[in-house]
Order: sequence, then structure tokens, then C-alpha cells
Amino acid sequence: MTALEGSDSAAPTGTLLAAQTAHLEGLIRRANAPGNLDGLLAHHILGGRDLSFDWDVNPMELTWLTDNEDRFAHSHGLAVLGYGLTSFPSTASQAAREYLTAGLPALARKNPFQVDGVTFVNDARQIIGLALAINATHDDVPQAHAWLAEVLQDPRLSTAPIFLSLFHEHARRIIGTTPDLRVDSRTIHDLVDAACFHWLAATAKGTLHIDPAELRQLRSRLLSGVVLTEMGQLGAPRAALLLDAVTRIVTASVDDILLSHDHVSALLRRFEAAMRQWRYDTDDLQKPIKWPITSEREIQNILWLMLRPVFDDLVDEETLRRMGHSTYRADFGIPSLELLVEVKYARKAADFKTFEKEIFEDYIGYLSDNTAYRHMTVFIYDESCSIQEHDTTRNALLRLSGITDVIIVSRPSHVPAPGRTPRRRRSTGQRADDVHGA
Repeated sequence: MTALEGSDSAAPTGTLLAAQTAHLEGLIRRANAPGNLDGLLAHHILGGRDLSFDWDVNPMELTWLTDNEDRFAHSHGLAVLGYGLTSFPSTASQAAREYLTAGLPALARKNPFQVDGVTFVNDARQIIGLALAINATHDDVPQAHAWLAEVLQDPRLSTAPIFLSLFHEHARRIIGTTPDLRVDSRTIHDLVDAACFHWLAATAKGTLHIDPAELRQLRSRLLSGVVLTEMGQLGAPRAALLLDAVTRIVTASVDDILLSHDHVSALLRRFEAAMRQWRYDTDDLQKPIKWPITSEREIQNILWLMLRPVFDDLVDEETLRRMGHSTYRADFGIPSLELLVEVKYARKAADFKTFEKEIFEDYIGYLSDNTAYRHMTVFIYDESCSIQEHDTTRNALLRLSGITDVIIVSRPSHVPAPGRTPRRRRSTGQRADDVHGA
């Protein structure tokens, strides 16, 4: 790929990106035919995502299987069946399983490292399709799993190009073997290779860790690269990787705009209003429901329910790096915002002075040398309703540069402090079963 020549620098980035996206979809469309390996891998990369055209790569029709029966004696044909069984199960699935039951053991008897290099291990389309096939027919051909696992661990694969190595890693994950990838995205210079790494990181389900700063740098390189690079006549899988990167990056950018530290604060400030619906019925109901709040743990439970529907990466009791002899654990972490949320429970006015000291001490351990977290929000639930202390504590903590907000809320009047009971509600002529919560 080469940079666009003579491009108008004044042209809006959005216009260029839309044009490149349309071009990438056009490249994928060329392989959009039943059983086409390029099209099937592109469909797999994009997760069957809707495009400007309808997908037509499905090989799982009995007529297609019958017409292409001769292909199933070879690795490329068996790979097609793997994609088909995984993404397009149908009435033809049993026929596909029978072809694989016969074909996979025969393939396992062949040398996967031929001297001429014409082998499935050097073809990303085939290696992924075969991994999918073995995963889908594990009960029918259990020995095939051990065979492919051994092939994927062969030291001869260590010399494969980055692009192929990344798909070897994906194949290992499909069949559930130990990941073996050691790649620093900052050493990847090819745009498609970088997009492949980005896709693998996005679909790794926690097995591939990437530093947030490294991820931001990778996304910036990818987006500018797609906008400013001539795509030429890429194959469908490579076009799909670039299209996937653009889609994920733009979506993530929108989320970054909408979801911020201010959004966390806005949600937490609604705590008091939300507690209007917290159940603590009076005893004059037939079946009163009482949800006591007696400790910090209950407040953490409520905050989890408030934050988790909005922040997919919310972490409960995030353990941070050891500092000296001490290990630190924050109540919540939101890695995408590099934000920790610390929760405190005040039982008396004197607790606020204690909290200031504790947070001053924890502040260093929480935010020093922890690359994933650079900010902290403090949430204090005040059982004692000592509102005269709130501003003093809030102002003191906000002097720390890494603390984005300090939110202090008071116990709702209808929820008693532990050890107390609410006063009995006076009768107003309303039937007991009509009262809230009956």
C-alpha cells in the first residue's frame, strides 16, 4: 500500500473515510459467493456484520455440497465446511459432518510442512476454517483436535510472517489451546497487519492484554492509515480486517465522547433520587419488604447496579500493583476511563476526618505507577446525615489533582440507621394493600 497522492488536504476526514469504507466493502463483495474461502474468512472476521450487500457465502445447501463433493478430499474443502458448520447450521449439517469425519483423519496423515510451502498452515483462510471444523466436530473426530494442536505448536511456525502468525494465534484460541503470541503492536508497520492485531485484541476475550496507551496509539495509526492510504485491490479478508478496525475505532470514539468521568459523576449524583424507590416498608403492611443498609458492601452493590449497565468494563474490587510492602485494592475500576471509584460509609461525623486521611494515603498507592488508572472518584454514603461535614471533606479531597470528583450523599429518611426502626406511619384512610410495596 502507498499513501494517497495528490489528495486534497482540505477534504473532510469523514468524506475520505466514507469513501474508503465503501471501497473496502466493494473488495469484500467480490468474494461474496457460496463456499468462497476469501468471502468466508471475511464473514468470520466481521462476525456476519450487515454491510451494504447481503451475504451470500453460505455453503450449507445440499445441492452445493453435492456439486462440490470432490473438494472435500482436500484441506481447502474441509475448511469451507468448518465455516459452514459454525456460521450457517442447517439441514445440511449432518452431511457436512460426515464429509469431515472422513476427511479430517486423512488430512492428519499428510505432512503439513511440505517443502514447496503449499500447505494449509501457510494459508490463513484454511487454518481458521480447519480450526472451526475441528471445534465443531470434536465429538465425532476427537483425535483431530490433538493433531491440529500439535501442528500449531510446531517451532517451524515461528518464522511465519506477522499476518499469518496472528491467524495461527486465532486458530489456537478456537480449539482452546494455550495462546503463544508475543507481538508488540508498536513494532508492526504494515497497515493490514496492524488491523489484524487490533481485531485479535478486540476478540481475544481477556487473553491478550494491551496497554491503554498502546491501544490508543494503534487506533490512531489505523484510522489515519485507512484515510490516507491507497487500498488498491486487496483480498477480501484483508479488506475485512481494515473495515472491522474502522468500525470498532469509530464506535469506541463515540463511546469516549459520550462516556466520560463526568458521566460517572452524573450517574452517582442521582443516587439520592434513585433511593426513593429503595424498599423499606412500614410494619402496617401485610408483607412489608425491608432492604437494610448497614455497611459499605451494600452501597457497593447499589453502585454496581447503577454503573454496570453503562460501563461494560466495570471491575469490582480491582487489585492494583504492589507498592513497597503494601498491596492496594480499589472498590471499582473502569479501565476505559482510567478511573477508580472509591466508596466510603460514614456512621458518624468524625468519620469524615478519618476518610480524608485514608484517601490521602491511598491516593498515592492507587494512582502511582498504575498505568491503567490515572484518576479517582470518591463516593461517600453518610448514614449520620452530618451534612455540615460534606463541603469540608469534598474541598479537601478535590485539591488532589487525580481526584475527578467527590460525591457525598445522605441516608434516605425512610431507611433507618442500623439498630433503629422507622416511626410507624399514621393511617390516612388508605388501604394497607394499596401502600407502595404491598
